[in-house]
Amino acid sequence: MDYKKGLTTTIILLLIGLGVAIIVGGNQGRDVFFINDFNAIVNNSIPGNKNKDYTYQIVRLKGEVNDTIIVKPCETCKEVKLVGDISVKFKNEFESGTSRFSFDPYKATSGKLKIVHKIR
Repeated sequence: MDYKKGLTTTIILLLIGLGVAIIVGGNQGRDVFFINDFNAIVNNSIPGNKNKDYTYQIVRLKGEVNDTIIVKPCETCKEVKLVGDISVKFKNEFESGTSRFSFDPYKATSGKLKIVHKIR
């Protein structure tokens, strides 16, 4: 009876450890911002791993703002102006180097915005 209980406990602990490793490893190359203060510009960069091949850099914005904001979803992308209810995803090719993203509150003074910047 003790053998089965010990084996079950070991398997459960291994599965929990594996789950934690997947969660922690899956968040590398991903930053999340919650914008409630529209007084500061956000410039973010995510360095790519030299030993890993990437395909895309993704910037997702969701929320609402009272006036115009400016987003530059990648270093070589053009600036995009957004206003009001926002639910948008920018997906650009990315192979290596550093992924850069910028957010400028521009004319907006209030709102709630969630920004996810990641490389895959």
